[in-house]
Amino acid sequence: MALDFSQELAALKADVDALSKAELDTPLASLAQWDSLTVLLTLSHFEHVHQLSLTGDQVRSCRTLRELLSHLPSSS
Repeated sequence: MALDFSQELAALKADVDALSKAELDTPLASLAQWDSLTVLLTLSHFEHVHQLSLTGDQVRSCRTLRELLSHLPSSS
């Protein structure tokens, strides 16, 4: 069963603690814990939950959660 957008957002926030309080349009760079470990955890989330391989550069180029989630096929 595919997740809807709000479920995808909740799953990402649950897996990546640094994103738990971020809103869709919060600048990721403004988060105190937005660092290389958070990028790695985000990559792991996308790979394990969505079977989607992203690069570190793809994740780092995203400015918001909305941009991160735009990489999901269902968000296109």
